[in-house]
Amino acid sequence: MKDIGNYWEYFIEWIKRLNWGTVPDWFGALGTIAAVFVAVYLPYRATRPRGKAELESMYYTPQVELMGFKVSFYNTGSTAINIRSLSIGLVGSTKMLLLSMEFLGGVIQPGEGYSTGCNAVGVYKTLKDIYGPNKKVKIYPKVTDSIGNIYTGKVISLSLKSMREDLKFQYQYYNLNPQAANAENEELFNTKKID
Repeated sequence: MKDIGNYWEYFIEWIKRLNWGTVPDWFGALGTIAAVFVAVYLPYRATRPRGKAELESMYYTPQVELMGFKVSFYNTGSTAINIRSLSIGLVGSTKMLLLSMEFLGGVIQPGEGYSTGCNAVGVYKTLKDIYGPNKKVKIYPKVTDSIGNIYTGKVISLSLKSMREDLKFQYQYYNLNPQAANAENEELFNTKKID
């Protein structure tokens, strides 16, 4: 123990003898560090991919009926982004509802946006299979690019029990006229550029 105490005293003496410089020296050192940080970080930030993902409910009128969900992605950065998939993520789960992989190999330029969707019956059936018919679940938009960046957006809460009631019209419509339902699905939910 005595030896450790001696080393500690030597260390304290050595610290006291160091030339710590003047206040202007410290300001100069801090300025140099800040300049290096700005020189390295700003170019990285300018070229970093940035985007905005949104999830919205799509309603049909004159009957106010829930028709589906649409995921949109906007490239808000200054570099092109190669999008791999647009999907609906499930809060608290690693599972997701894949909506489109049509972008594989394609590029979204700065300022461009694309959207895709899924009919509400398909979303309900999938969520019911995962959680059961009476749960409350939270979903959000999830967009993945080719280098592994994930863009997410605002969370929407759904009550599967209420959703089942909202879908009575769609269930009747799809059962009575599958061709019209397919045509409507293509019109509403295909991947398309946002103008």
